[in-house]
Amino acid sequence: MTLFCPNGTHYQVFSPLRTDQKHPSENPYDTLVFIHGVGLDLTIWRNQVANLQAKYQIITYDLLGHGLSPKAPSDLELRGLTHQLNALLEYLKLKKVHLIGFSLGGLVARIFAIQFHHKLQSLTLMNSVFNRSDALRRIILKRVTEVEKHGPSANLEQALTRWFSNLYTQTHSDYIDQLRAQVLANNKTSYSRCYRLFGEGDNAMHEQLSLITCPTLVTTGELDPGSTPAMSYELAEKISSATAIILPDARHMMPVEHACEVSALLHKFVAANSR
Repeated sequence: MTLFCPNGTHYQVFSPLRTDQKHPSENPYDTLVFIHGVGLDLTIWRNQVANLQAKYQIITYDLLGHGLSPKAPSDLELRGLTHQLNALLEYLKLKKVHLIGFSLGGLVARIFAIQFHHKLQSLTLMNSVFNRSDALRRIILKRVTEVEKHGPSANLEQALTRWFSNLYTQTHSDYIDQLRAQVLANNKTSYSRCYRLFGEGDNAMHEQLSLITCPTLVTTGELDPGSTPAMSYELAEKISSATAIILPDARHMMPVEHACEVSALLHKFVAANSR
């Protein structure tokens, strides 16, 4: 079902109950809220929805500048994306949720956890960047410049090789073609604005990480070249309640290529921190 907040945010609700039986705020199941990465949309979580909706209420939504949500405003900052999320939770009258953010969504989730820690039962930061090395910073800022010149097509083929293993790319060519088309369909200006946030936001509000008090899982793939295991370990060390888990043989797009492992990891972590 296509649902929209008054501010235009596109979202979906999945539940063990029929969604027309109870308002999300009245659902007795724990609520998981998923945030996608740059250039993607809420459909990136389709496997986690399929694997987990029998156990939890699940909310997925499109970030500003993505999917069916409004375009990214010219003054967009990461805090603007956290305010979008807070507006969604307020609209749905959800007091506490388990928040899962992937890639750019991990940056949004991290800042949300600093600003609105009282609204979280748990936090999962998945394939998310932190404190890039000088070499990685030069690489990402070069990509930002190329994206601003050429739009979503810039570096897309190279990105696909970072996101997926060669085997997955070869055996799932239909999905890769679909994903490629999805990224290319992004509005150039919105995509560029959000990509810059991703490129420059790795250390956003890093001095306030101690304000994150809920149980936190920091996870990435062993072979993720941009959101590296070293970043996850360092980030977890900065959050008092955090644990780092590295998925063996995984690259960046873990929710897709390693869907079952990711779903099992999330279920184990969320179940241990449920109300």
